[in-house]
Amino acid sequence: MSTAQSIGPYQVLRRLGFGGMGEVLLAYDPRLDREVAIKRILPDAPIDNERRARFQREARLAAGLHHPAIVQIFDLLSEDGIEHIIMEYVPGPSLRQRLKENPLPIPDALRIARMVAEGLAYAHQRNIVHRDLKSENVLLSPEGQAKITDFGIARRLFEDPDSETHETLTRDGAVLGTIRSMSPEQVQGWKVDARSDLFSFGVMLYECFAGTSPFLAESPMATASRILTFRPRPVAEVVPEVPEALSELLEQLLEKEPVMRPRDAGEVATRLRDLAGTSATDFEATLSSTDAAVPITPLAAEAATLPTPGASATRKPAWQRWRIFALALIGCAALIAIFFALKPAPPLIYVAVLQPEIEGNAPAEETEFLAFAIRNALTSTLANLEGVSPKPRAEVDSVSGGPTAVARAVAADEVLAPSIVCQGRDCSVELERIRSEDGVVIWSDNVPVALEDLLTATRAMTSWLHRGYPEYRPRAGVGGVVASSEDYTEYLDIRKSLGSRPRGSELDQMLDRLAAIRRRSDRFVDVYLLEANIAVRRFHETREPALLDRASDLVSSALKFAPNDPDIYLRRVDIELAAGQLDEAEATIKELERLIPGDVRTTDRRARILDRRGKQKEALELYGDAILRRPSWRLLYNHASLAYRIGELESAQQSLEAILERSPGNYRGLSLLAQLELSHGDPFRAVLLFEELVSLYPAPGQVVNLGVAYMLVNRLDEAASSFERAVAEAPANHTYLLNLADNRWLQGRSDEAEQLYRQVLTLLDAEVATNDWQLLTVRAQALARVGEKLQAVATIQEALQLAPESGQVAVEAALVYSAVGDDTAALVNAVRAHELGFRSPWFCLQWFERLQASPQFTQILEDSACERFQTDTRPESTS
Repeated sequence: MSTAQSIGPYQVLRRLGFGGMGEVLLAYDPRLDREVAIKRILPDAPIDNERRARFQREARLAAGLHHPAIVQIFDLLSEDGIEHIIMEYVPGPSLRQRLKENPLPIPDALRIARMVAEGLAYAHQRNIVHRDLKSENVLLSPEGQAKITDFGIARRLFEDPDSETHETLTRDGAVLGTIRSMSPEQVQGWKVDARSDLFSFGVMLYECFAGTSPFLAESPMATASRILTFRPRPVAEVVPEVPEALSELLEQLLEKEPVMRPRDAGEVATRLRDLAGTSATDFEATLSSTDAAVPITPLAAEAATLPTPGASATRKPAWQRWRIFALALIGCAALIAIFFALKPAPPLIYVAVLQPEIEGNAPAEETEFLAFAIRNALTSTLANLEGVSPKPRAEVDSVSGGPTAVARAVAADEVLAPSIVCQGRDCSVELERIRSEDGVVIWSDNVPVALEDLLTATRAMTSWLHRGYPEYRPRAGVGGVVASSEDYTEYLDIRKSLGSRPRGSELDQMLDRLAAIRRRSDRFVDVYLLEANIAVRRFHETREPALLDRASDLVSSALKFAPNDPDIYLRRVDIELAAGQLDEAEATIKELERLIPGDVRTTDRRARILDRRGKQKEALELYGDAILRRPSWRLLYNHASLAYRIGELESAQQSLEAILERSPGNYRGLSLLAQLELSHGDPFRAVLLFEELVSLYPAPGQVVNLGVAYMLVNRLDEAASSFERAVAEAPANHTYLLNLADNRWLQGRSDEAEQLYRQVLTLLDAEVATNDWQLLTVRAQALARVGEKLQAVATIQEALQLAPESGQVAVEAALVYSAVGDDTAALVNAVRAHELGFRSPWFCLQWFERLQASPQFTQILEDSACERFQTDTRPESTS
């Protein structure tokens, strides 16, 4: 291509290179008798304001940099509407060209690396980030000086974000730079700082010392994916002659999280100077001369298209060379696949993440929020490691005591114990990975975090744990925190607020906030799951089917971004169970067994499906098998609860004792103990236990249980207050309404009772689950009370078929048959309920007055039992 003879006072000699929209020309400056390089946008390229502004900015930024390792800018000219940057001419090759041509001795590579680091440190001190550092942009002078060039997409670190220039040139989400050398934060379109240049510098050094690019793949998208997820082999493994200290420095430069990289380029330059200073001694035995220097392999990514030094100049056609290269890659990939297929996977481990301990003088509210964010990040990261199953936070927090006590209660193999120390706004997180069986610390480390930068702290935790669990691979196809710092902080605030157990309109407000976050950060998987979780909670309060539809749509959307995330499938099973979609839940369980084989979380949900299908015995056996493998208090509770419901009282009692032995004062354990007393023991004792539980946490379900206990000891007014309180909080809950209706009936307020029974039926008409025996018994009782006898009998028969071993169903069947006037069937079911463990108080209610004259019925009552429960007096003691 021909060029103009002159540009301003400069005489154009020839073109040095071109690419994209620009070219570089060699010119002569007769005024100062020197050669210069002129960079300009191609004359025939379309010019817009953004390109012009970026070009002008390059000159302004780089012109202020005066350092031996940075190409000097001399002048800026505008001619014929085209801007020209006049810069120092460096006649040597680029580092990229040098690496392709000949092996580079390690001492030379160290010297070049040190010079580039010094140039970067100089620029960073002046608040300038290069943003496109790569081997092509490092020139090597004949004297051996390395010079950084092409600050074309650099920007000032503290540029005013509201300025017109910033808005034009650095829009949110804009991705500028060369893919293979980009930092993870650049690939994702996040804001970058000097630590992004350190990552790119690490890529360049890896190419220098390993002879291959660490992330380069077959396509830009594949390369970007490797930058975000792939950890390259340490350089010392690729080239054993590379010092271990240098290999460690490169690993730190290539950390995914900026906070895990070296503090600044100055620190890197110092470490490289130290390495260069000791290398002469370290390599003295092998480096007797320049010719004997241990060389670095030429760039492997280019090896198929470049002649080997000293080889014949005859080359195969390009298609043959690439065919050979592709076959070699396929062969290597096959060998790697075979290696990983034969390599045994580490055993599945369960990990309990403790609440972080906090020290220091920072504001308590902020450090507590940081602690919540840290723990959330640790749990999420563990969940995304293959072969690691984190214990749910609620399960861990229900246990008091030290790490070994917690581990025993939740049946964890390991405990992750974080602690946070803050001095002012600067904090450090120390983490210990503790083996449960002997309390030995397997691994520990600490990392600095900023008190207010929760997103960076989260990313640091992710990178940190990957180092702490090297034997467990990160799971492919899972989501990450793809959100702005503001959205992530709000997400954490909502998640933390769930600890106060919000209900009703509070949950509705959370759903609205989460939906807004999701619209802004539409690839943030965790926000989809949290919104789905809250929608299911709200469904259990309101029984509105639309909430389950919303939750189902949310998990389906999340799967598009994270198709291998077990948490999404676990949430899907819970939604399908709530909707009574048991076949769909079975299919989802199969996906879970593929993703997390052998995990008791899958076993637990399979048992719940069996329970809903009326196969309680099979479900109980499944829980028993799981407890043998993993006797956590939560599995013991599920086992005990099911055993209690089907009348396996001895089994329930054994599991309950194991719960309270492992976790004294366990809220759920005490709740189950109270239910056992309510149905099979002393209702007066049940009253005291439920009063204590309600004082600790007045959940509507516990308030209703207290009301039932009051009703059984004939304290009907107090029972009414409890039921009214629960219904006020959850007016669409049919079970709560049924209990209130029953209490009104026992109080002789039959008109009010009938109105409430009809409300129950209206709610059940909109119910999505039709094969739930508990819903069927509620419907049957309400139908019987409003005179729909045939429907009531048909419905209770269906419930009996679904749960033939349930004492609760038998009691409620006796109530239904008594209400429709079938005393024989009522007696049969009352006897059956007694055989399954239900005691006298349940048969002393007014519904069974006609049966109390039957000798067979009185056999199931203790002597004078009903007199005791109808005195309406408080016992002085329940011992």
